[in-house]
Amino acid sequence: MDVYIRKLIQELFNRYGYRIVEFGEIAGLSSSWGVVKSTGDGTQLFFFSDLESNDSLDINKVVQYAAYNFQLKNIRPIQILVDKKLHLEIGTDGEGYLNHKIYPQCELILINNVDNKILYYSKELENEVHEVANSMGIMESERNEISKTEKSIITYLLIGVNLLVYAMTAYLSGSIMDSDINVLIFLGAKVNELISSGEYYRLLTCMFLHGGIAHIGFNMYALSSLGPLVESVYGKIKYIFIYFLAGIVSSIFSYMFSTDISVGASGAIFGLLGAALVFGVKMKNAVGKNFMFNIASVIVVNLILGFSMPNIDNFGHLGGLIGGIAVSYFFMKSV
Repeated sequence: MDVYIRKLIQELFNRYGYRIVEFGEIAGLSSSWGVVKSTGDGTQLFFFSDLESNDSLDINKVVQYAAYNFQLKNIRPIQILVDKKLHLEIGTDGEGYLNHKIYPQCELILINNVDNKILYYSKELENEVHEVANSMGIMESERNEISKTEKSIITYLLIGVNLLVYAMTAYLSGSIMDSDINVLIFLGAKVNELISSGEYYRLLTCMFLHGGIAHIGFNMYALSSLGPLVESVYGKIKYIFIYFLAGIVSSIFSYMFSTDISVGASGAIFGLLGAALVFGVKMKNAVGKNFMFNIASVIVVNLILGFSMPNIDNFGHLGGLIGGIAVSYFFMKSV
């Protein structure tokens, strides 16, 4: 609660020039912090309470404290009651009613801090509520960004590992634009002769190597676009299995059907495309036909481009797609 109030106060200060004030020990306040804003005919004093503390609140004491300690005149007290238990309930007549009886002593704003919604405000507070609502919207955007990052942590870790390996490759190659083929072989590229001689680890390590800045840039863009979706749908553990197993199947296909040296995360990324396609088929009634069409279109276009351009490991892409479909289909059977 206190963290939410502090963030709201900070946004009002940053964006609308509210002055932050600190109250002493006053019964009925849920936070020792508040804000004030000067107007043409006085000063608006915003203070915070919750349902538990509201019964012991005495507005006169709050105003007297502010007048004496902050040297304020013509104070207009505005109470912001913040509580997760506050909700609007719809009655039989279709009207919305608060689930708690509130007896205002001054102008009032009611906020549910979990839903981050303003449930009620005194009609005289239109301008002030607009500023509070905008501040709450900024807080929600920041919270969503944090939540998105937390939900996609495996994707960002994979991107980080790929970038770190590329930085090492660029250093050893003496160029950030193109990777030296001998450096790639040294670091674990897919080389059929070496795999046949027992260096099976190359089926895995080749997934984190890239041939140049454009190669890793394209793959990491694709991973950042597609990874969070698959990670949120399947969960982190299954996502890891899909990514790595699809990547290994991609390497096996490349080893079986292509003699070229091969590197890149694209096989694993094609596996994520396969996982997204399986999810779309399984949940077609929920996600709609457009979702499946878009995923299928991306797969088809990339395969066509791959087979029409030189130096593309098409068998690796196809293996990754098949591996991703197979693994995610197994996982989705239990969904």
